[in-house]
Amino acid sequence: MHTTDTTTILKALADQTRLDIVRTLVRDHDDTASCAEVSGCSSLSQPAMSHHLKKLVDAGVISEKKHGTQKIYELNTEFLNSVGIDPKKL
Repeated sequence: MHTTDTTTILKALADQTRLDIVRTLVRDHDDTASCAEVSGCSSLSQPAMSHHLKKLVDAGVISEKKHGTQKIYELNTEFLNSVGIDPKKL
């Protein structure tokens, strides 16, 4: 892994809202949740939440899949563990 990749991951997790999203996925949703479920962890507007989710997806922290009209987000636990981050300890 390149230093740039590590920096991107750490920057993504350094934001309190994004950290709350990851914690919500770990604690409340067994690492997978719809956009609506994830949005429940914050009072942010939909565009603001989408911005934070995109940052986490771009960093590889979570993955995004379409299921019908919904987007499903899944914590990329294997990837985080490979860079020395245990999401259960965040």
